[in-house]
Amino acid sequence: MPDQDRKVKTTEKSTDKKQQGITTRDYSDLKRLRCLLNVQSSKQQLPAINFDSSQNSMTKSEPAIKAGGPRARGQRHESTEAVELENFSINYKNERNFSQHPQHKLFQEIFTALVKNRLICREWVNRAPSIHFLRVLICLRLLMRDPCYQEILHSLGGIENLAQYMEMVANEYLGYSEEQHSVDKLVNMTYIFQKLAAVKDQREWVTTSGAHKTLVNLLGSRDTNVLLGALLALASLAESPECREKISELNIVENLLMILHEYDLLSKRLTAELLRLLCAEPQVKEQVKLYEGIPVLLSLLHSDHLKLLWSVVWILVQVCEDPETSVEIRVWGGIKQLLHILRGDRNLVSDRSSIGSLSSANAAGRIQQLRLSEDLSPREIQENTFSLQAACCAALTELVLSDSNARQVVQENGVYTIARLILPSKQKNAAKTNLLQCYAFRALRFLFSMERNRPLFKRYEL
Repeated sequence: MPDQDRKVKTTEKSTDKKQQGITTRDYSDLKRLRCLLNVQSSKQQLPAINFDSSQNSMTKSEPAIKAGGPRARGQRHESTEAVELENFSINYKNERNFSQHPQHKLFQEIFTALVKNRLICREWVNRAPSIHFLRVLICLRLLMRDPCYQEILHSLGGIENLAQYMEMVANEYLGYSEEQHSVDKLVNMTYIFQKLAAVKDQREWVTTSGAHKTLVNLLGSRDTNVLLGALLALASLAESPECREKISELNIVENLLMILHEYDLLSKRLTAELLRLLCAEPQVKEQVKLYEGIPVLLSLLHSDHLKLLWSVVWILVQVCEDPETSVEIRVWGGIKQLLHILRGDRNLVSDRSSIGSLSSANAAGRIQQLRLSEDLSPREIQENTFSLQAACCAALTELVLSDSNARQVVQENGVYTIARLILPSKQKNAAKTNLLQCYAFRALRFLFSMERNRPLFKRYEL
């Protein structure tokens, strides 16, 4: 019976598509979006639609448009594409591996059309409604989660265009412009550059495009999400010495110190980590000194967050190589604070978040309150504490190169405090324990090298 056979085959095809994770309707939607995006800008009637961002709705830009006219057809086309872009962002907001998807070829064609016919086409960008361009950026961001699409963006020359648009939007935004959707655009673009910078071999693409300059300018942002996006992208870039050098050539330290002084815990954490990486460059250490950063850094040693403390202490390790800065740290009470941390008199907290784990949440504007110590096991807290104590020992080792600093360490009972760290430990993590003991031994060796301190060592029974 032919009719029944045809029905069975149709059912089997439908079932196969559902098993592959995509319905017939989804497939049709993807094909329709691809066709819409492949329409050249010159053939579109733009701008035709104004969008109400509060309700995500589209309204006519003129009270009356003759039905069936060319302008009306342009409106219908614009409306359809905008709706399809929004549907795409909703349907695939949780997708990560587009290149492994059953319809990966369609996704690739859509991405290519987004880049070539929308992102790179300046005529289209200049004429498109602001919300429409934002939807293009959102779809690009979703697809850019897949590393394969990051390489395609580079091969198509889209990174340079994206960097230019980010600079243009950033200049308008920082100039207190009322340009619509500027914050959302910047959040999405900073996320894309953070994704690119997360891969070592791709960081040069970002700096070559000049995007790092705009990211540094965005450290003066009034919006927390934009600020965090810029910090995340710059921190990823700063992992590479070549990119770190280019970033350090810009006037960045003053803004970083302001964030460390005035902003929330998460912003301070990311800023301290970025500054820790940048302090490998001599000009950055000089700027920390020039902008009176030592009091700001030492004020953060009162924090109870392990990861923030760890980054700040390693900044101090690097900047106190300068003799004048080393003395300044002592004058502002830095030695007492470091020894206080080593004594372990405070209840410190931590979390599992990192640069990589925070990026996605930030781009979507969904940063939640940090998960603190209740989510960590006692062993994890202990490991983080050992790392912090090792950093404190490294800082004290640099500081005691100054005779007056070494004298204060002794006066504050620092020899005994440091010596306790080399005692045998019952902790299961031998690697962390051994590392801490090595840093403690090193600090004691420098203290012991001074003749007047040696009788003090004999007084303690270790």
